[in-house]
Amino acid sequence: MANTTNQTERTRADILQSADELAAKFRERAALHDREGSFPVENFDDLRAAGFASLSVPVECGGWGAGLLDSLLAMERLAMGDGSTALAMTMHVQTVGSSAVGERWKNGAYEGLCAEITGRAALVNSCASEPELGSPSRGGKPSTSATRDGTDGWRINGRKTFASMSPVLDYFIIPAVLDGTDEIARFMIPRQPGLEIEETWDSLGMRSTGSNDLILHDVPATDRQIISQGPDRAPDPTKIAPNAWFTLLVGAVYLGVAAAAQQAALDYAQKRIPTALGKPIATLESIQRHIGQMELLLLSTRGLLYYLAGQWDAEPERRAELGPGIVVAKVSATNAAIQIVDEAMRVVGGASMTHQTPLERYYRDVRAGLFHPPADDTALPQLGRHALRRATPPAQEQASNGKA
Repeated sequence: MANTTNQTERTRADILQSADELAAKFRERAALHDREGSFPVENFDDLRAAGFASLSVPVECGGWGAGLLDSLLAMERLAMGDGSTALAMTMHVQTVGSSAVGERWKNGAYEGLCAEITGRAALVNSCASEPELGSPSRGGKPSTSATRDGTDGWRINGRKTFASMSPVLDYFIIPAVLDGTDEIARFMIPRQPGLEIEETWDSLGMRSTGSNDLILHDVPATDRQIISQGPDRAPDPTKIAPNAWFTLLVGAVYLGVAAAAQQAALDYAQKRIPTALGKPIATLESIQRHIGQMELLLLSTRGLLYYLAGQWDAEPERRAELGPGIVVAKVSATNAAIQIVDEAMRVVGGASMTHQTPLERYYRDVRAGLFHPPADDTALPQLGRHALRRATPPAQEQASNGKA
């Protein structure tokens, strides 16, 4: 569906109003798509029609110009309607947003993509995970390869996993090893023959993200489709340098699901009147305690996410020092989301395990947050090493490194 909305800068109020209107539509469809494990194509038709594909496209490229904080607020609101749709759309928003403030792509590819987004609401995702590799955030070389085919042509072969939004993507960013070299190139590949989507996504939670496998059979590409290229480098274990857009937006999505769970519990507590009690269970201190715990977790974690996103936007010269805080925000948000949903289920009781409420879906959805990078088992040692370096005098650290 073509985008019919004029691509001009949007205020925060405009963005959030649009997100709330879309979330209301998504909420009506979420349970069915979750039950069927089907992809909500109509949600993405609505997102495109509303102009949301242009959310993080810079104003100078014709988009809405949302920074990290406004994008985060929007993804949280969308997740309150449907976590799967918000998580899938986050992959497009973060790919475009992070590239706007990073090193621009080769061959004018970024500006060309933005023109397609603002013109026809094209959607893109970076598809980097592989069966053997896992997430590239942990290091390692992809098995996907690009072999020369003529002077400026390539043939790409491989398999990618977790290709979220695959049923409606227009462009796939594919990292591949250039045959005969140690270099990895990122190709921007349009949907085309030879690029097969294998419907493998059948998950416990986030069942409607369309995160299928992507199989590339001699997919043709040219040098002009290489958006970046460089040698394979392992992550520096002494640095914490997450992709702020990906990390914070993912945290916001799971917190949005948790906020929806809290709202469901609040509604239930005010309407549920047991015969023996004769008044709503919301009047009980035990229920108020669970609600208070949800509020504490939600407000404190929101504050952390919002603060870091705001700092990232306002003080670009400080971005390198924000890495540890960004990791903390993601770990805090995904774990808090699980705790909030658990508290909501304690408020509602046994009914929370049935399809009478959406809580059983929220319960499953928030658990997926643990597995997005940086996962807890990576983040906590990183943060520990960071704290130890901060506490170690530079001269002593150099001496220790010399002995090693």
